[in-house]
Amino acid sequence: MIHFDKKQLLNTALWLVFTLFLCLPIHVEAQQKLKVHRCGNDLYRQALEVKHPGYIEREKRAFEMAEQSVLPRSGEVYRIPVVFHVIYNTNRQNIDDSLINNQIKVLNDAFRNRHADTANTRNIFKPLAGDAEIEFFLAEIDPDGNPTTGITRTKTDIETFGDISIILGTFNLEDFERMKFTEKGGQDAWPTNKYLNIWVADAGISFLGVYFPALLGLATPPRYPSLPDNWPEGSVDGIVDGVFLQYQTIGNNNPYKEDLQDLVSAGRTAVHEIGHYFGLRHIDGDEECGTDGIDDTPTMNLSSQEAGTCPDASINTCNTSEPNDLPDMWENYMDYSNDICQSLFTNGQVSHMRKVLTSQRDTLYNWKLGTIDREINQMAIYPNPAQNTIHLHHVATNGVLTVYNAMGQVVKRIESVSTSTIDVANLNPGFYVMVYEVESKLLQARFVIHRP
Repeated sequence: MIHFDKKQLLNTALWLVFTLFLCLPIHVEAQQKLKVHRCGNDLYRQALEVKHPGYIEREKRAFEMAEQSVLPRSGEVYRIPVVFHVIYNTNRQNIDDSLINNQIKVLNDAFRNRHADTANTRNIFKPLAGDAEIEFFLAEIDPDGNPTTGITRTKTDIETFGDISIILGTFNLEDFERMKFTEKGGQDAWPTNKYLNIWVADAGISFLGVYFPALLGLATPPRYPSLPDNWPEGSVDGIVDGVFLQYQTIGNNNPYKEDLQDLVSAGRTAVHEIGHYFGLRHIDGDEECGTDGIDDTPTMNLSSQEAGTCPDASINTCNTSEPNDLPDMWENYMDYSNDICQSLFTNGQVSHMRKVLTSQRDTLYNWKLGTIDREINQMAIYPNPAQNTIHLHHVATNGVLTVYNAMGQVVKRIESVSTSTIDVANLNPGFYVMVYEVESKLLQARFVIHRP
């Protein structure tokens, strides 16, 4: 009697299913849509729901709790330290630093609503576009307090972190998460409450000589301390907080983006996934004509237009027959539209992200410019905004003062401060962060230079 292992039988069945799938006479563009899963967050939620029944309902409650939190005042820019973990098996997966630097710029332009494509936003939606006042910079200090480029590189024997389960909608999350553990062939996270960790790897599938990127991105939702069970500890083999990005999606000038047939061309997969990281949902709420919980996003289905094109301006997939019903907002970063179509977060989405950041992910910006093991306290300074000088209020001298610009770069450093009045006349107008180390304390102040 021949004994068949259950896993062998499953693998055989999956092979047969996938073989049939490849043999179907599907048009190239339609086949592309089946192959590429733009975002894995729906698969992630389904996996957690299976593992922990009721997860999706708890996630909904957590979202509502975030919406009820206090919105921080506008005018304060929150800067987030980022570390990119590049996990590569081949040389092409080991993407160049220039692509990562470009991706940071794309993120900042999108979250600050200042990139060139905002000019293409339809007039009906332009009043809804918001500036999140969130910026990103490559970390300059590693978890041990040493200087860093904010990029790690790990050679792995794992050819891909994707498998057929992505296409079948079952999603083997345990295997996928291997990229986040050094002992499993990936790279351990830096402290997830101190850094936004982004893993760049390959989740493509090679089958019968055909390669395609199966999953472009995935982000973990924020944990909610007041609702600790919304993200169960060890839910699927120790899920690690952060973002995954397929290596072909990094930057707007990626040399391998042709693999994606114009679905992704401008580095906005990262924008979409970090939107999830800050608590946003897909604009359709992952339901047919569902809701994302944001008041100023119209009800719609996720876009499914042809690669390299944008939908008709008047398309309205969920017409409610109401006087104020709006057409599909395929300009929204949380849609599945092509990169060339995307140009905005709404004011409502901006408000939600800032609420999540300041209530659930506040350690990302509160510690950021000091060493990892020391608390940073706020420092009183005046005037603010300043023109040419800043006064340190009730702060002892002889400390070390460092000033960082909005890109996280050091623009001024004084090794031993001899006066409470600091000359900033050589700094350009803009936002800055001042860090002052004195008497074993680390003090911080955000300030603006404005010259009428």
